[in-house]
Amino acid sequence: MELDAKARKKIIEALNRDLEHEMAGIIRYLHHSFLVFGTGRVPLVQILREQVQDSMNHATMLGEKITALGGYPTATVHEEFRPTSKSIEEILRESLRHEKEALAGYEDQIDLAGKNLALREMFKHIILEEQTHIEELEKLLRTV
Repeated sequence: MELDAKARKKIIEALNRDLEHEMAGIIRYLHHSFLVFGTGRVPLVQILREQVQDSMNHATMLGEKITALGGYPTATVHEEFRPTSKSIEEILRESLRHEKEALAGYEDQIDLAGKNLALREMFKHIILEEQTHIEELEKLLRTV
């Protein structure tokens, strides 16, 4: 279903915010993967780098949809990642916070798609993956 010009502009703006969030996620998860040390390093690095790939896949979908709608994808990242020492728990809690922010954004934006089924399905796909990420992070943080 075709979006009118006003709806198209609004959805492109929202998709660009999502794109910026996913680009920051790529950097965040990769940066965090460098900071993991200890005997549990290998599986946690693997999980974090899988998140990098998921964020990159989301960013690709978003960028392609933005251009399909006649927009121009932004590549701005508003976060800064400086060298710092973080515990595994801090890394996981920060990741969980960002995943919850992303999920809330996608859930709010699904209504912007209106009757455009392809756009709604893209949002649903990303929402499912974001929810899965949240559940995995919550399991990693759970002690019982």
